[in-house]
Amino acid sequence: RALLSAVPVADPERSKALRREILQGDVPSPINPPKGCVFCTRCKYATERCRQEVPELVTAESGHQVACHYWDKTL
Repeated sequence: RALLSAVPVADPERSKALRREILQGDVPSPINPPKGCVFCTRCKYATERCRQEVPELVTAESGHQVACHYWDKTL
């Protein structure tokens, strides 16, 4: 969501109306990534499962690949 909200919009009026999602939390260390999902330190939907288990890469109905335990509930 944060990545998609950062896409620029050419229409200034429409751009003003859009809500930008700003990520909180710490950027994970590439040398010592967290156990589980590497994005769990910045995800507002992260649970204990996210901190323990690496999510499997799956293909969504749209054809995009997603690696999130809860992607169908958060998007």
